[in-house]
Amino acid sequence: MTASTSAQKAAVPQPVTFDVYWHETEAVVYGTPLSGERQADVCVIGAGYTGMWTAHYLKKAEPGIQVAILESDYAGSGASGHGDGFMTPTIGHNLAGLIEAYGSERAKVAYATVNKSIIEIQRFASTHGIDAEIEPIGYLNVATSARQLHTLDRDLRLIERLGVKSPPALLDRAAIRECVDSPALLGGFKVGGAMVNPHRLVRGLSRVVREQGVDVYERSAVLDVERTASGYRVRTAGGAVAAGQVIYATNAYQHQFPPLRSMVRPFWSYAIVTEPLTPEQLAQVRWPGREGFVEARNIIAFARLTRENRLLIGGGPVPYFYGRDTRPVHKRDQRPMRLLSTLLARYFPAWRDVRITHAYGGCLDMTPDFVPHVGRLPTGELYAHGYCGNGVAFSNTVGKVLRDLVLGNDSAYTGLLFVGPQQRRYGSEPVAWLRSKSHNMRMRIEDGLPPLTRHAPAGHHR
Repeated sequence: MTASTSAQKAAVPQPVTFDVYWHETEAVVYGTPLSGERQADVCVIGAGYTGMWTAHYLKKAEPGIQVAILESDYAGSGASGHGDGFMTPTIGHNLAGLIEAYGSERAKVAYATVNKSIIEIQRFASTHGIDAEIEPIGYLNVATSARQLHTLDRDLRLIERLGVKSPPALLDRAAIRECVDSPALLGGFKVGGAMVNPHRLVRGLSRVVREQGVDVYERSAVLDVERTASGYRVRTAGGAVAAGQVIYATNAYQHQFPPLRSMVRPFWSYAIVTEPLTPEQLAQVRWPGREGFVEARNIIAFARLTRENRLLIGGGPVPYFYGRDTRPVHKRDQRPMRLLSTLLARYFPAWRDVRITHAYGGCLDMTPDFVPHVGRLPTGELYAHGYCGNGVAFSNTVGKVLRDLVLGNDSAYTGLLFVGPQQRRYGSEPVAWLRSKSHNMRMRIEDGLPPLTRHAPAGHHR
C-alpha cells in the first residue's frame, strides 16, 4: 500500500456504532442458563444492580441462604450496564418533588442513606479488586439561562432545608468556568458523588456474588411466576426455580410482568461518545477537576469525560413509545442523536468537530409520581423500580432494603420514604401514551423551549 493510499484510507470517515460504549471496556462471557428444576430460598428476577446488591447483602447477612438469580441476557446487560456513569445521591426525579411528597425530614434521611452508598460502593470495588474506573470527584449542577439559575437557587434553598452542614454555594459565571470552561455555562454548584464505568462495576458485582455462592443463571428469561403451597415456582424455557420468596428486579422491563404492568413504564435515554481527545484537544478546554455536569432543566442534558478522555454527552429526548415498546430499533433513533450533537457544539465549540464514535439509546424505568418504590405485591412477591435513571448508588441502598424485607427485619432501611405500597398507577393505552405526550409538552414549556416538536422528550432529572 502506498503512502497516498494509506492517507486516503485514513481520511475516510469511520462509521458510528450504535453499540453501548461501556460494553467495549470489558468483555462478557455468558454464564450457564437454567436447566431443570432448582430449589432456592429466594429467587431474584433480574441480574442488574438491584438484584445482585440484594443477593450480596443477603449472603453477607446469612451465608447459608440459597439465592438464585434469573437473567434474560447476561448479568448487567440492562440499564445497570448502559447508564452514563453518574453516581449521585439523587432519588427519583428530583429533590423538589421528593420534599413535596414526603417532607424535608424524611427526604433528609433518605438522601443521607443513599449518599453513604456512594462511599460503600467505592469501598466494595476496592476490597474486591474491581476496576470500575471510579473517580470520586463529584459533579456539577449548572445553568445555561436565567431560568435555570433560578432553578439552581431554589435547589440550594431546598438543600439548606435538609440541614446540610456545609451546603454548596452558587458559583457565578466566572467561577463555574474555572471548573469547566464552557461558554454556555452561566452558573452552578458542586454536589458530592463520583463518575464510574457502570458496565465494569456491574460485571465486577456479578463476579463477587457468584463467589459468595449465588446461582446466577443467564440467558434464562422468566416466562411466568406461579404461586404454590410452599411459595413460588418461577419458570423459564429451560427449567424452573422453586423458592420461598421472589423479587422482581428487572428495572425498565418490570412492566413485562402482569402484576407490575401499570406500576412502571419504560422510557428511552440517549448518549453520544467521541473518540479519545488528544492532549492538544484537552488543552483547549479548561476542565481541571473532570467533574461531570448536569444542566438544570427538565429535558435532561449532561456531559462527562471517560477514563480514556472520551467526551460523553447524554440526555435530550427521553421518549415513551406506544405500547411499552422496547424494541432494539429505538436504540438507533437519529433524532436524539442530532440534538446531542448540537449540545456538544454548544457546550464545547472547540470540540465541535471531534469525531463521534458511538451513538446509542437504552431503556430506563419511571413511575407515575417519578419516585422509586420498593414494596410487596398482594400475592407476596417483592419489587423495586422507578429509579428514573439515577440508580447506581440508589440500587445499593435498595439492596439493603430488600435484604431486610426478605429476612423480616424491621430496620432503618425498611422505614425509608420510598418503601411501602405504591398508590399511583399508569392508565392503559392509549391513555398512558397521550399523558406522556402532554407531560412532554409541559416540560418543554417550563424549560422555555418550543412546545411543539418532533422530539417530544419526557421530564427527567439526573
